[in-house]
Amino acid sequence: MNLHTKGFTLLELLVALAIAALLVGLVVPAYRTTVQRVRADTEINQLHQALAYARLEAINRRQRVGIRPAAKDAPWNGELMVYAGQDPGGNVLRVVPAISPGATLTLTSDDHSIDFNRLGGLAASDALHIVYGLDQQRRVISVCLNGRVIAAENCG
Repeated sequence: MNLHTKGFTLLELLVALAIAALLVGLVVPAYRTTVQRVRADTEINQLHQALAYARLEAINRRQRVGIRPAAKDAPWNGELMVYAGQDPGGNVLRVVPAISPGATLTLTSDDHSIDFNRLGGLAASDALHIVYGLDQQRRVISVCLNGRVIAAENCG
């Protein structure tokens, strides 16, 4: 008669569970950080594309094109709109979706909009910086006086 049964002993099962718990404890925080980094990169790229689009439309239309929050006096982390002309509500060219809940988007100036003149240059008298933050992720987009949009803290 065969007395050996197939299976795991209690000790083997506990060791396997301890190893699995250790792996989960290491993987979950790294996964969360990766998800936040990807989300930050995606949202800052959407903003970068919207700013580049506004600049190109200003050049193509040979008129002022701007980007601002869709609702008057709304924060920059809400929905944004790209518009042509002096009236923000007049000719909306594109709508940029709001960023993730918990993320912040701030302008380093008191301007309520970022406007490009008909030559593609920044209509403001100084370069603008847009700071994006989500937990430990931080990104900066600078809009230089010549209208160039770069993912850096200065226009150097």
